[in-house]
Amino acid sequence: MRKDRLHYLVQQYTTDAATTAERIELQQYLDSGSGQELFADVVSEQAAGHQDASFDSSPYAGLAQEVLQMDKGGLYPSKLRRMRWIAAAAAVLILAISGGIYYLAQKSIEPYALAQTELKNDVQPGRSGAILTLSDGKKVLLDSAANGLIAEQSGARVEHKDGQVLYNKGNNAVAVINTMATPKGKKYQLTLADGTKVWLNAASSISFPTAFTGKDRTVSITGEAYFDVTKNAAKPFRVRVNNMEVEVLGTQFNINAYSDEPLIKTTLLEGAVRVTKGTGSQLLKPGQQAQLDQNDQLTLISDTDAAYEMAWKNNEFNFKYTDLKTVMRQLARWYDLEIVYETNAPVNKEFGGRIPMDASLSLILKVLEKGGVHFRLEGNMLTVLP
Repeated sequence: MRKDRLHYLVQQYTTDAATTAERIELQQYLDSGSGQELFADVVSEQAAGHQDASFDSSPYAGLAQEVLQMDKGGLYPSKLRRMRWIAAAAAVLILAISGGIYYLAQKSIEPYALAQTELKNDVQPGRSGAILTLSDGKKVLLDSAANGLIAEQSGARVEHKDGQVLYNKGNNAVAVINTMATPKGKKYQLTLADGTKVWLNAASSISFPTAFTGKDRTVSITGEAYFDVTKNAAKPFRVRVNNMEVEVLGTQFNINAYSDEPLIKTTLLEGAVRVTKGTGSQLLKPGQQAQLDQNDQLTLISDTDAAYEMAWKNNEFNFKYTDLKTVMRQLARWYDLEIVYETNAPVNKEFGGRIPMDASLSLILKVLEKGGVHFRLEGNMLTVLP
């Protein structure tokens, strides 16, 4: 393919202007396996031409991985080809570091060599899994649970199907409280008795009734969860977290309430929710976010980046002027790590870009190291070096 044609296709793709035919043309070119260096050159040149304060690096950072996912028939490629292009995506990641934009087109690093380093002293990514604690104290390890009935509780059926838990309330169900918890390195999906779907991020939990028999539908969470709530105007849905309450009739929203994060963030994607803390209250519209700080001050943010907030549910890390400690907290939850900082570690560095969450830890660390950060991995202890 001529370089000017590839420039055009990349430009069309990163500006969301590509037609189906153009996307297929780019897909077929990358599938050929012969154009990796030219591809890196083109992306590098285009990114370098946009290095200004308003430049959004994410379309370029995720380009190789997103093109990868355009596989015909909606199927993922083979493991070998997937590894090659995950490595390619890492090699063209754009990092925003300490106020400057640094573009990493590492043509001297062979992607296969990057992949091979994963075999030594590495940590594999997290996976689906959770522990369900029933009202009688019985614990069910969902990682190994077979499809079918898990338990019957006061008229409600608890079933496991294709990696998620479903509740069927029955006609005469009496509500009892269950809790689902994900340890570090695990995510899971739950369907409540009213049909509401809940996705739990790593190191999170939700306590919920097996049937919603009262005037409202109330659950409580820790950590991070995404909700797709079944509409029922007569029975409001409420989420309680750290003495804060989110009320909704039917909507899609995300709550990030990790105890080691400085803010509790409620981000609305669709519908309307009201966030209340004490006497403070904020009504959110789609695209807005309510932030509760450590002083219990509630603030409304109108220009939220939904893709950034929802990245975990879409199985990717999305960093946008994200400081190193925030990056490390996310990695610690997903790879089940203990993070240690040596004196003078560069904690003020900032990063931007996207990396798939199914990449191994070694691959992500190699990308971060191109931004001037160094690490030492010993078991599950990751030390950030000066």
